[in-house]
Amino acid sequence: MIIAVINNKGGVGKTTTTVHVGYALAQQSKRVLCVDMDGQANLLMHLFSLDTVYEMKDAMKEAKGIGEPTVLHHPAGFDVLPLSFHVLTQKQYAARIESFAKMYDVVLVDCPPSLETRTLGALDAATAVLIPTEAESLSFNGLTSLIEMAEERKLAVIGIVVTRFEKKKAAHNFYLPLIAKEFRSLFSGAVIPNSAVFPSASAMQRVGYEWNGKKASPALDEYTKLATKIGAMV
Repeated sequence: MIIAVINNKGGVGKTTTTVHVGYALAQQSKRVLCVDMDGQANLLMHLFSLDTVYEMKDAMKEAKGIGEPTVLHHPAGFDVLPLSFHVLTQKQYAARIESFAKMYDVVLVDCPPSLETRTLGALDAATAVLIPTEAESLSFNGLTSLIEMAEERKLAVIGIVVTRFEKKKAAHNFYLPLIAKEFRSLFSGAVIPNSAVFPSASAMQRVGYEWNGKKASPALDEYTKLATKIGAMV
């Protein structure tokens, strides 16, 4: 299963969702590949040292953006395919993802926050989409177009995931039930509370589960439940 993690709005938690669903699936003994498609390389920087990221960037610059990608293994138990610094066509991006996907049970593609060549390539390769969104007006207003795009491409919509939720924010309390109502059949039920676990773990190139240890975390519990749902589809 190849899942494109998409939203045309930035800062809604696509990378965080990719990393933590990927980890939770790996804990279910799934072979997991996370693909960094964003030119900003946020997924790579979340999981690996800056030295590693810059080495990969320099190597791709020397290869003029068309070299063979190197799959990286993260100690958390999943692999990462860095396409961040590649300069390819839509068809080439799709072909790269499809080629590596054969070796995995689940592929999660962290897409850029726009409908650019990289995103289109990811959607060409994908069999399903996962849509992280904040419970706010701009994010809510963009959901319909994302869902229509997925349906036009005959991609399964695994679900809408509400991220960075804060009970004290009036907008969040307004838009969460609206999302649940307007997109009833597509809302995954996952509501990820805003948590310091994620930036703290990212600063240390770790996954939130590793950084948090055995301490209780409602945010991580939500990702675990979401991954369980996805794992049952594989």
